Amino acid sequence: MIATGSLPGSRSIPAISVALALLILQAFCAASGRPARAQEAAGALSEAELEKRRKALDGWVFEPVALDNSTYLLHMDRHTSSFLLTIRRSNVSYYSSWNRKGFCSIRLANGELVPVNKIEDLNANSDRIRFRAASSLRELPAVWIEWRKVKNMSVLSLVFDVPEESRKQVAGIRLLDRALWVSDSDNGEILLPRGVGELHPASKASPLALRLDHFQGPARDSTETAWSQPVLGLNRLSGPLALAWSEPETVLSIEREEVSGKDFPGKRGIFTSVEFSGDAGGLTFLVPTEINMEIMETARVYAGWLGSREKINSLRFKTSKREDLRTFIGAAMWRPSMTTEVPAPLARRQPRYDFKQLAAISGHWKEALGIDRALVIVEDWLATGTGGDGLLASWNAAEECGGNEALVLAAEEIRSRGHLFGLGLDLEQLYSAPAGKTLDRAAAWKAAATTVKATGSFNNLASIFDPQLLLINEAPRPAAGREDWASMIGSRAALLERAEAAFGLTGLTHPLPEDLHTIALCGSVLNSKLAAPASPTVFPLFPATYGHIARLGFDGAQALGPSSAAGFLCCLLYGQPPVYALPPGRYFDSPEPRPSAAGSEKAAWCFATEAGWSAGRKLGARDVFIKNTYEVATWLSRLCARNRLSSHRFLKPDGSVQETYFSADLRVLVNFGKEPYEDKDAKVVLPQFGFLIRHPFFLAFHALQADGLTYDTPAFFTVRSLEGKMYLRAEQVRIYQGMKPDRISLGGRVFKVRGELKTKIW
Repeated sequence: MIATGSLPGSRSIPAISVALALLILQAFCAASGRPARAQEAAGALSEAELEKRRKALDGWVFEPVALDNSTYLLHMDRHTSSFLLTIRRSNVSYYSSWNRKGFCSIRLANGELVPVNKIEDLNANSDRIRFRAASSLRELPAVWIEWRKVKNMSVLSLVFDVPEESRKQVAGIRLLDRALWVSDSDNGEILLPRGVGELHPASKASPLALRLDHFQGPARDSTETAWSQPVLGLNRLSGPLALAWSEPETVLSIEREEVSGKDFPGKRGIFTSVEFSGDAGGLTFLVPTEINMEIMETARVYAGWLGSREKINSLRFKTSKREDLRTFIGAAMWRPSMTTEVPAPLARRQPRYDFKQLAAISGHWKEALGIDRALVIVEDWLATGTGGDGLLASWNAAEECGGNEALVLAAEEIRSRGHLFGLGLDLEQLYSAPAGKTLDRAAAWKAAATTVKATGSFNNLASIFDPQLLLINEAPRPAAGREDWASMIGSRAALLERAEAAFGLTGLTHPLPEDLHTIALCGSVLNSKLAAPASPTVFPLFPATYGHIARLGFDGAQALGPSSAAGFLCCLLYGQPPVYALPPGRYFDSPEPRPSAAGSEKAAWCFATEAGWSAGRKLGARDVFIKNTYEVATWLSRLCARNRLSSHRFLKPDGSVQETYFSADLRVLVNFGKEPYEDKDAKVVLPQFGFLIRHPFFLAFHALQADGLTYDTPAFFTVRSLEGKMYLRAEQVRIYQGMKPDRISLGGRVFKVRGELKTKIW
C-alpha cells in the first residue's frame, strides 16, 4: 500500500496502512500458493529501506490539480504534468514516468522523440484537466492533452488532440512513456493481450522488451508482435488497474529491467509505453470497484465496460434462438480439411476425405461412442476456382470429394443425428479481387460485404447445404489504416449479421471485440495456450473476458489426438470442449493401437487407455481418447457457459500445476508436471496429466488418490447429477468409469463401477 502522505489538497493516508497491507499481502500469497515475490525479488533491500523509498513517493506531485471520483483520485502537477492515480478501494497508487518529469512524449515528423515535462495553457475544473504539451528541451508544435472524468462510471480517460496546423510536424504521441511502473518489491505484474494473454511479473530476473504494434488476433506463439484485444492489466500491492484503447495502430512497449539508484522501491521494474500515430486518440483507465486481490479483476472490469457501452449477448442466448442450435454448447468439434495441396510439378489437390465419409464418422461417434453433441465444420470443400461474385450463386463442392449431391446428403445425415453441420470459407472466397491486386483488411471486408449483399450468396448457400454455422477464415494481414478502421468494423458487422440470419451461428478465426456481438465461435483463440500448455506466462485474459460469450477453438494443426493429454488439460482449464484430429478416411475401420511407449511419452497417452467404459468394445486409441475426454469436457463446458472464468493461479512457479475458478462453485485443477501433486484440502493426489473438476452438480477426476481412496494406477471418473440437484442429494446420478480402477468414494460410501452406473449416493 502506498502512503500518499500530505499532498496539497489531498487526503492523507496513514503510514500504518503500508504495514497492514504488506501483512495482508503476505497472508494472501501463503494461502494461495503464489510466492510472495516482493521478498524474493527485493534482494538486498530491507523492509526498512523499502518503507523509506515508498514514503519518498509521497512528494511525487508537488502542486497538484485533481480529479476526484468515488473510486479514484488523480493528482497531476500543474507545472510538470507528473501524476499520481490512487485506487480508492485498494488505496494503491500508480505513478507517471520514473526518473523524469511528466508522463508522455511527442514524436516529431523527423523521428525525434521529445519528452513533455512542462504545461502551458492549463484549464482545469472538477470534470477535466486540459493543457498544451510543452518541453524544457525545445519548443513543441501545439498538442492538447486532457484528463476526463466519465460521469457515473469508475472510468478515467486520457486523450490527446493534434490540431490541424500541427499535423505535418507531429508523427505520433507516446501517451504513456514508461509510466504506470510496477516494481518487484510490490509484487508488480502486467497482463498483456498477446494470444490468450500473458502474465509477466516484475520479479523475474531476465530482461523483457516486448513491442506489440497492431491488432492481428490471437497469436500462434510467443514470437508474434500483434495484440489480440485492446486492453492490458497492471497490478501492484494487490491493487489492479486496467487500460483500454480503440485505435488499431496503437503500439504497446513493455520493458522489464533492473533499476539502479537509491530511490526506486525495488530492484526491478516493468515500464509501460503506449504510442499512437493518429491525430486524436486516447486511453481509458478502468478502475476496479470490488476488493479483488488478483490481476484477473482487470478482465472483469473490462468486460463490464464493454457491456456498459453495448449489450453483448451470451453464448447461451445466441444458441437459444433455435432448438437445433442448443447442442453447440459442449459439442465435440471436428474441422476436417477435405483436400490438401500437392506441390509442383503436380500442382493439384488431393482429397483427404470424401463427403460420404463425413456422415459415416458422425454416425460412428453417435452409435459407437454415444456422443450426442458434435459439430462438423467442413473446410477446403469448394471446387477449385469457386468464389468471388462470378460463381457464388452455384457454390460448387469439390468433385474429387463427391460434389454437391454427396455433400447435401452428408449434411442431411449429420443433422438427422442431432449433430451440427457447418462450413468454413476463406474471406477471399466471398469476393473477386481486382486482377493482380491484394486488398488490405478493410478493403477485403468491404468487398466481401458488398458482394454477399448484391448476389444473395449466403441465401444460396443456405438453400443448397443448409449449414447451421459459417466459419470465416481470415488470413493474417497488415493492420488497416486509421481512416479505414471504422469502415472495416461496419463491413464486418454487416457481413456477420447476414451470415447469422442465413445460417444461425457464425464464427471468425481472428475476432475483434466488436465482432463478439454476433459470432458464436472464435476459431483460433486457444492457439497460444496449446503451443505452451505449462507455461507460467500464458494467462487466460481472453477467456475470462469472452469465454461465456463465444466458444474458443484452435487451429486444425493443434487439434487433439490420442497422445494430446496436455492439450486436453488446456481445454479443461479454460472450460472449452476440444477440437479433435482425425486421420484421412474412415479412421475407425482400422483402429489405432495404443503404443507401448515409456516415460513421459507413455503418460501423454493416458486418456487413450482401453479400460472402464471402453473395455471389450474393440475401439482404437483415438476413439477411447475421444470418448473419455468428451465425457468430461462436454459437461464442464455446459457449466462454464453459465459461469464466467473468474480466477486463475499458477500453484507452482514453473506453471506445472494450474487452477481456474468459474464463479465460486466450479473449480478446475490440473497437473502438467511429472511429479504427483497433492491438494490436501480437496483430498486428491494428481499424477502427471491429472485433473480435478468439482461443482455441486458435477465431479470429475484423473487421480492417484481421491476422497480417501488410494489407487495403484490413476483412476478416471465423472459423476453427474441427472436432476437439478447436487449430485450428493440427487435421486439419479450417473458415474462414468474411464480407466481400470473401478472404485470411487462418494459421500462416505464406496461404489464399484464397471463402465457406468446409475445410482443415488445418499
